[in-house]
Amino acid sequence: MDELGAKLSRRVLPWAVGLAMATPVGTALADSQRAAQMYDKALQRFQQNDLPGASVLLKSSLQQDRRNLAAHLLLGRVLVASGDLKAAEASLEEAARLGVSNAEVWPLLGQVWLQLGESRKLLQTLQVASVPTDRQSEILMLRGAAMALQGDMSTAMAQFAEAKKLAPTSAGPWISETPLLLRAGDAQRALVSASKAVELAPRNEMAWYQLATVQQALGDSTAAMVSIDKALSLQPKLVDASVVKASLLMSTNKQREAAELLARMRTQGVVEPRASFLRAIVAETSGNAKQARSEYADAVALIDGMAPGTRANSEPLLLAGALAHRALGNTEQARAYTEQLLTRNPRHAVAGPLQARLLLDAGDVNKAGSALENLLRANPNEPELLMLMGSVHMARRQYAQASETFDRAARGGAGNAAVRELALSQLGLRQDRLALSNLERAYAQNPRDTRAGIELAIFAARRGDAAKALKVSEALVALDPANPVLLNFLANVKGRLSDNAGMRAAYERVLAVDPKFRVTVINLSLLDIDERRFDAARSRLQAWFDAHPNDAEAAFLIGTVEERARRPAQALQVWAKVDAMQTRDPRAGLSSIDLLLNQQRAGEALSLARTLSGRYPDSGPVQMSLARAQLATGDATAAQTSLQSAARLVGFDPLPLVAIARLQLAAGQPDGAAHSVSKALQADPEHHAAMIARVEVAARRGDAAAVDAGMRALQAKHGGRVATFLTAGHLALSRRQFTQAVEHYSNAHKLEPGTPTALALSQAYLMSGAGAKALALLEENARRQPDDLIALRALAEVQLNQSRNDAALKSFERLVAAQPGNADLLITFAQVLAASKDNRAVATAEAALKLAPTNPQIQAGYGGVLVQAGQAESAVRVLREARLREPANPGLRLQLAGALAKTGRRAEAQEELRAALSAQPSVAN
Repeated sequence: MDELGAKLSRRVLPWAVGLAMATPVGTALADSQRAAQMYDKALQRFQQNDLPGASVLLKSSLQQDRRNLAAHLLLGRVLVASGDLKAAEASLEEAARLGVSNAEVWPLLGQVWLQLGESRKLLQTLQVASVPTDRQSEILMLRGAAMALQGDMSTAMAQFAEAKKLAPTSAGPWISETPLLLRAGDAQRALVSASKAVELAPRNEMAWYQLATVQQALGDSTAAMVSIDKALSLQPKLVDASVVKASLLMSTNKQREAAELLARMRTQGVVEPRASFLRAIVAETSGNAKQARSEYADAVALIDGMAPGTRANSEPLLLAGALAHRALGNTEQARAYTEQLLTRNPRHAVAGPLQARLLLDAGDVNKAGSALENLLRANPNEPELLMLMGSVHMARRQYAQASETFDRAARGGAGNAAVRELALSQLGLRQDRLALSNLERAYAQNPRDTRAGIELAIFAARRGDAAKALKVSEALVALDPANPVLLNFLANVKGRLSDNAGMRAAYERVLAVDPKFRVTVINLSLLDIDERRFDAARSRLQAWFDAHPNDAEAAFLIGTVEERARRPAQALQVWAKVDAMQTRDPRAGLSSIDLLLNQQRAGEALSLARTLSGRYPDSGPVQMSLARAQLATGDATAAQTSLQSAARLVGFDPLPLVAIARLQLAAGQPDGAAHSVSKALQADPEHHAAMIARVEVAARRGDAAAVDAGMRALQAKHGGRVATFLTAGHLALSRRQFTQAVEHYSNAHKLEPGTPTALALSQAYLMSGAGAKALALLEENARRQPDDLIALRALAEVQLNQSRNDAALKSFERLVAAQPGNADLLITFAQVLAASKDNRAVATAEAALKLAPTNPQIQAGYGGVLVQAGQAESAVRVLREARLREPANPGLRLQLAGALAKTGRRAEAQEELRAALSAQPSVAN
């Protein structure tokens, strides 16, 4: 043996001996043979597209021979095709570690990293110089795609250009650059690239697929269908191509064919979120809301469960995720996906409008408007953008601008939806006849347009056309009898038409279809509350809340049940828990404040209002509630400041501005009230409540000419409406024009018989000297509404006024039994008892004082009862404290003077009497 041979034998022999000692030669050879056989079978399975079978065989092969390079590489390919990207990455990296050439591994590994969004890893690892010249074009394409992922489009296109130079006959670079050109908004160049790819590789399914996507983007559905069919003829199991074909079929109104294709994909075991999304749209279009929701949920589950990088690398997936989440009401997730999509592609034709729509859904009108203004600069006549901008104007109550925008959209081809929205804007402009004509036209052209049908039914119900409202509502339900949304709407229409039995039956139909349909669970509970079925409402809401412990609204309504059932302590307890469990909705705190104020517990109400204001500093309703509490505790100056903040926070929304104006009047701030009303009328010059408030403010300011002008304008625009008759009655009453007041209030009561109009009319009767008529009216009203405590209180007061003491006593007993925690009611009842020489008077007055120990009016009432009971000494103590709390009240000082005189304190009595007589009479605000 020569020297070299000796050296080799010395180097190799120890290794060979070690191997021989570790593994019998025959066993090793057998394992290798079995591994090779399994690999061959796996390759056949892979070529037959049996990915699960190939995967099982390859894993078995690798158990026999861990160093089988071909098996590692093929397993990587199988896992890539199966979508198991992390496992594919591990298998391919193992193949590279064991010695498989970069030229073999990198093209596959690069595709995996692209799908995982690992662009940085790809660019760091895949270097062009590290592979043979004939594979460099592939690496350049992968690097270009990674650079595009990072937003570096110019460098990405340069990489593709270099790839073309290296492989001038390859379709790959042309295929790779096509989606980038589309993403950049250059569809014509994308068409050139895709066409070139097809020319170079007419049997490449991806070339035809990319050509189809460009043709689809250009609106050429016919050509796109030809191209996608060609792609599927070359590769029938190309999932992307099947998804595009389904969307093309849907866009050309071939819903049945699309549904069949999507069903075949499911039968074939294709798990594809975009297919689930398209199935949801097909189901929704055919009126099957339940199936649509299920398919949307499937799409969301699949997309949310993907690796973030995989999801971020696919615009179609991000878009499907955003749209599916929006359809399910998950607006935050939908916005997150849309923002991610726009970060990747700021020019995305669908994502921009979708973002604006989501902002609108979230109530962020200003941001939505700004986004749409930018989009409209580039596409001023785009119907979809015009429709959204019209919605922005509607949200801002800019009905004239909305009408003009929707009209442009309709003329630009937005179709029936634009006509429908135009009608709604015309309703805002009070152009009822024109609005009705357009609504009927929109609904007639498309009876499946549920929004048009719903608005038409509401319009008919509002006008008192019950037959039409029911006909349209029932026709909508007939289209999809199991649709809980439409059944719930039918129930609401029946409720609007005062058919409570029909409303209840419709709600029960909803829950028979879907016992967990939240809206109806809430609505039926509200109906139970209105009908005083408190046990049923409490039971249903509690069961729902037990199953959904984060549903703050359901918990809030449990508190409402307790409040309406006259269990104020329980209501306050529930609302306190609701307020603590969330930080978005102040309603529970606001309701607690209202209840405390009704119970004359102004100090507690103010404390809670201050806490709520600290937690919700930007809430107009909270500032209004704080102002009410401040007024109740006599701090008008602080209330004025709170109301100024409230007026700023509510913007130009007329309804809260009107409420603020009335509170400003109560706070002695007529100029502030005038400003608030002016803002409301700026937003809507014909707003009914704002026009009424304008009259009230002018009356408070003593401007008779402005009162008359405002009243004329109100009657010209809203004559014949209940609130207008009431306002005219108030004005006549204030001018002691009793006959006119009775006439106006009578008109209001005929239109809307009930406690509010009955109270106004009875007051006019009393002031005109027709006490018997007032009593008869309130007795009849109380008979019709036996559970209406306001009506019963009014009756009790008039019975007392008419010296019907026994009847008044019975009425007050019923009131106190219903409201044992109402201090004001208790003290009035105590005074009635005292006048009747009833020995319960003092104890009842003491109970009232315990409820409101610092209220001077309650103290004054208690002192008066004590005097009548012969306990003048005790009365003096109570009345002195009341006088100290409210020294400017002459009536209180006169009452104290009388009590002092009864106890022999004549000098002090005379001092109080002089102070009372010299006091300036207070002017009612």
